Amino acid sequence: MNERFGRRTFFKGTLIAAGALLAACTDMDGPAGPGGTRSDQAVPKGVDAEARPLPIPPLEEGELDGTTRRFELTAQEGEFEIVPGTTTRTWGFNGAWLGPTLYMRRGERIEMTVHNEVSEPTVVHWHGLHLPAAADGGPAQMFDPGETWEPAWDVDQPAATCWYHPHPHEVSALHAYRGLAGAIVIADEEADALELPNNYGVDDIPVVITDAKFTEDGQLDEIIDSTYGLLGDTPLINGITKPRFEATTRRVRLRVLNGATMRFHNLMLGKPVHVIATDQGLLEAPVEVDAVLLSPGERVEIIVDLEPGEELTLRSGGVAKGKTADGFGLHDTFDLLEITGPPEDAAEAPQLPRRLVAHGVDKQTAPETEREFRLNGFQINEQSMDMHRVDVVVDHEGPELWRVTNENDDWPHNFHIHNARFKVAGVDGGELAFTHGWHDTINIPPLATVELLVEFGYYPDPTLAYMFHCHMLFHEDEGMMGQFVVVEPGQSPQLAGH
Repeated sequence: MNERFGRRTFFKGTLIAAGALLAACTDMDGPAGPGGTRSDQAVPKGVDAEARPLPIPPLEEGELDGTTRRFELTAQEGEFEIVPGTTTRTWGFNGAWLGPTLYMRRGERIEMTVHNEVSEPTVVHWHGLHLPAAADGGPAQMFDPGETWEPAWDVDQPAATCWYHPHPHEVSALHAYRGLAGAIVIADEEADALELPNNYGVDDIPVVITDAKFTEDGQLDEIIDSTYGLLGDTPLINGITKPRFEATTRRVRLRVLNGATMRFHNLMLGKPVHVIATDQGLLEAPVEVDAVLLSPGERVEIIVDLEPGEELTLRSGGVAKGKTADGFGLHDTFDLLEITGPPEDAAEAPQLPRRLVAHGVDKQTAPETEREFRLNGFQINEQSMDMHRVDVVVDHEGPELWRVTNENDDWPHNFHIHNARFKVAGVDGGELAFTHGWHDTINIPPLATVELLVEFGYYPDPTLAYMFHCHMLFHEDEGMMGQFVVVEPGQSPQLAGH
């Protein structure tokens, strides 16, 4: 049956009481300001304009030849009207700003061609995908302007919402901020068989959240703050300010991606919704929630049931003071997306499936390998990123237990592992309580230790490394990243091309 947290509020990374959520929504100096902001926030750009239709990123299905699917992406420069009436210089994939949604299916062979037509070396990481290190798109694989990169891999993981973004060494945040990002939809037969919304752009809607700050002449402000990086003051949904989605069906599926470089979003619609999937795919059963907190890089799929003519606003409600670190925009509030219910003659939605997929993992089985990771400032385990150093060697196919601690009491962090999925196995020293679902990115609250039961894609290659890092991208760029290599038993890493 569908699960319900009663009067508690689900955060993808932490769990707080409903009273604290109310405090987050009302802890303002008077009523909400323009765009749903607090009185001490900068006014986001574009909030005084009329709402614009939510742009739906094109669905790119590539060229299918048997079970091989071929894609071609071009990183390019352009101009886009992010804010009404203002033309802003941007980057994008196959267009001026952001990128198409890539569609692929489990069991297919992917052959990808990526052209670099921007002015700097870059590379594309397929965030959430399990694939050989040669295709992963880590910083060792940066390629120059005018060059082409052609990774290939087999899709061998369940249906999920993943994404792609740049991962060049020390400038990942800047390249993503300029617009190099897009969603990935992985489908499979098990998910197809469920009666869930799956008509892309109609009842299956990508919601890509980013943000920006602007110069006086309407260009992207690329000044990097020494604490907050490129934290923007204007939220964007699918690349624009103040969007509006007019539903034609009584049930919609929102595939929400927090693609912001630094900002956490505490998402709410003013009514309960059902979470059906996290980063790495469907839950075992839908979970009814009031709000969900996404740290940078995380995804969640939610089901929203709409009444004809109903007016809702997807809001970022902030986190109550005293519940986490201050600063970093954690207490900011925003109106993100207006949603209008369908016409009166819209068909009734079917009953939501009571069960989704079986996860088949036994968290009681102790992994043979356990590791410790300490996050502090811009370092992991008192070390900054070194492209020539291997921090972890994985020489087996079984799971590992990773204990990740945020040693800071005043800074948030999160944690992403390439080529892996994990379940939350335990938490010490914090309010993190949510253990449903598979993740690849997770919030690590201040002074908390989060235990992760990690499963890796096993593609031994001693010459190339995968990354683990904080996905607050300024933290990553400043050195909060390490490398692991997957090898055969008895092999030693022999990094090449660094």
